[in-house]
Amino acid sequence: MQLLPSFLLLVQQWRGCFADYRTYQRAIGFALSLMVCLGRRTISRAICAQQRQFRSWASDYRLFSMSRWSPRQLFDVVLKLAVTCMSPTQPLVVAMDDTILRKTGRRIQQASTLRDPLSPPYHTNLIWALRFIQATLLLWPAAGMGAARAIPIAFELAPPVAKPKKKKPAVRKDSDELSKPEEQAISEEWKQYYKIRREQGLSGQGARLMQQIRDRLDPISGYAERVLWLVVDASYLNRTVLSRQPDRTVLIGRTRKDICLSDLPKPRSGRGRRTCYGPDLATPEQMRQDDSLPWQRASIFAAGRMHQLRYKSIGPVLWRRGAGQRPLRLLIIAPLAYHAHGHRLYRDPAYLLVTDPTADVVQVLQAYFYRWEIEADQKEEKDLLGVGQAQVWSKQAVSHQPAFHVASYAMLLLAAIRCFGMNSIAALPRLPLWRETKPPTRMSAGQLIARLRSEIDMLDSSPSSPPPRRPAKSAEFPRALLEKQIGMKIPITMRAILDSAWT
Repeated sequence: MQLLPSFLLLVQQWRGCFADYRTYQRAIGFALSLMVCLGRRTISRAICAQQRQFRSWASDYRLFSMSRWSPRQLFDVVLKLAVTCMSPTQPLVVAMDDTILRKTGRRIQQASTLRDPLSPPYHTNLIWALRFIQATLLLWPAAGMGAARAIPIAFELAPPVAKPKKKKPAVRKDSDELSKPEEQAISEEWKQYYKIRREQGLSGQGARLMQQIRDRLDPISGYAERVLWLVVDASYLNRTVLSRQPDRTVLIGRTRKDICLSDLPKPRSGRGRRTCYGPDLATPEQMRQDDSLPWQRASIFAAGRMHQLRYKSIGPVLWRRGAGQRPLRLLIIAPLAYHAHGHRLYRDPAYLLVTDPTADVVQVLQAYFYRWEIEADQKEEKDLLGVGQAQVWSKQAVSHQPAFHVASYAMLLLAAIRCFGMNSIAALPRLPLWRETKPPTRMSAGQLIARLRSEIDMLDSSPSSPPPRRPAKSAEFPRALLEKQIGMKIPITMRAILDSAWT
């Protein structure tokens, strides 16, 4: 099966997300044009790729700024399709992380000054950007011997809470200092800001997204009782998230090496108040250096091959400042060795906390290492697909257009899995000479986009309709049969894609 028909058939399941059929057809055209157009993925370039540059473009911009459709409905369709591709032996794992999209316009809604994640550790840089929270469903092979795929199932705008503005003192001749009532008012304002930030900040929005994912999985047949594993980084492993953790979920997150942990309280007989926490334990870093705690080994797939991972498992433990009386399990991962530039180097150790002490440790470690796929997704979304490059300013378009673009990318990944399998390179053309010695283990997003363009080029070389008095054959008239199958005309041609590269 070809990739282009599979992608268009999957995107057709978005029909129920749009109230008007014309809006749905316009969305299908943008889902394909934003994938295959050249250069920056702007709205105008996608319009030119669909050969509509000589018509009114108002309706195209209104698709994202005024049309009544929800990105969550698009991702609901993606989630229902993605769970059908899961292996029956793997746990239900969702990775979550936040990302930023750089902007330059000062009038863009919800844009703010954020910390640059690429800034060096010795100097924090600030950038003007939009912040989003992304969640991906992790799919990996049945035997666990291969790379995983991260299918985006949520991409929501997460703006920071605005800080109170600095107030100038009242004009007085004797002094420029604030009066006591003014200082009290400022103090109350900052207290209110810290309270709102705990509820509506990044951690609060992440906890709300976790609850939404759990609620979206419950209506799916067979997934209401399945336990959901949420793999996060250290920014979501705190009191705000752990206190609002949904039911039937397990949180797996990285933590610091110096947190204060406690043992479980021992049963006490007789009178007196029952203790909630046992004696304090050593820090995770001290436990890593303690030779009395034995190292264990597990076979983990990471970085393209299997590794013999060394780890320590301690639990159940309590983290009174973060999780209260909820029992946790601490996993200490030894540094992995790797060769670079002729030297043997080591990565930093990792410390994980799991909110279910009875979970399978080997599967937890494999799920944590597969979390890297969300980082690969975000790199492909920004560098190859150009998510966030569209020049939109309205409040709705700022959140809807990037989410629509990411949902289209998720449909492309699902179409590739259905056509070629989880980790298959059979559909790749001949590789360059420098890649034949070390071929890729799967098709990347760039190779999938190139495959889409080549299939569009094949459609352009075939007649749009069969000649009279001759039966149509799929090998001779693919464009006519494909358009009949999807019920609409494919508005994109390779000539239009090349001609719009200059816009």
